[in-house]
Amino acid sequence: MEKKTKFTYYGGMCVLVERSDGFKMLFDPYIKKNKQTDAQLSDFFDVDLIFVTHHAGDHYGDVVEILDNSKAHLVAPSDCIYYVKKEVQKPLEEAKKDPENGRLCASAYGDERVFGVTKTHTVNAVHLSKGSVNGVPVYGLPSGFVVEIENGVTYYHPGDTALHYDIKLVRELFKPNIMCVGISNIKPLASREMGPREAAISCSWVGADVVIPTHYFEGSGAMEEFERHMESIYPQAQIKKDIGKPFYMIPAHTEDV
Repeated sequence: MEKKTKFTYYGGMCVLVERSDGFKMLFDPYIKKNKQTDAQLSDFFDVDLIFVTHHAGDHYGDVVEILDNSKAHLVAPSDCIYYVKKEVQKPLEEAKKDPENGRLCASAYGDERVFGVTKTHTVNAVHLSKGSVNGVPVYGLPSGFVVEIENGVTYYHPGDTALHYDIKLVRELFKPNIMCVGISNIKPLASREMGPREAAISCSWVGADVVIPTHYFEGSGAMEEFERHMESIYPQAQIKKDIGKPFYMIPAHTEDV
């Protein structure tokens, strides 16, 4: 039976990835307040692994409620882990199933984790992660993730990052063949980490075969501008822009003869 890795984009920067064996990974779980999707939060209570890039409403999103209703692991920067521990209602130890990782994996740049055939790498993101403690603003370090999903499929999830030269290292070190990229601001007047042109440049630096454009609002014109820049800067990439419509990556493999 041919292996297929399933990807579904839900708006914001929320992406669900399902391995060929059914293992599910959810990135930046922004669901309930996400106007770009009709998905229900309960649809994600069967996920096995969650990634949160930073503490912002459209990325941290609904991670606490999903953790309270699932057995998922979480990989996230340490500030996000701090907030999760304060906010979850159920004892997380009940679902601890990996003595090496634990259920909450506080991750930092250069960190690696292994979940079956999946290996995760935490990489730099040029942005900020903002929360508060006793009413005092607290800033943490945001992350991106490169995830070797399974043999032949490596996914780069950059989070909210400005264009920076470390993105070239992602290609040199990991050679992702699929990535998402933020192309604008998530809503009017919000900060914009990369515009359509910078996003297209970052795609060319990574060299992925498939690109999921994310982090924009309807009617902004960002998608059309991004596609124009991709035509001139990195035309060989396949753009997957449909929200809620799954697609498959077929893992590369070799066979002995």
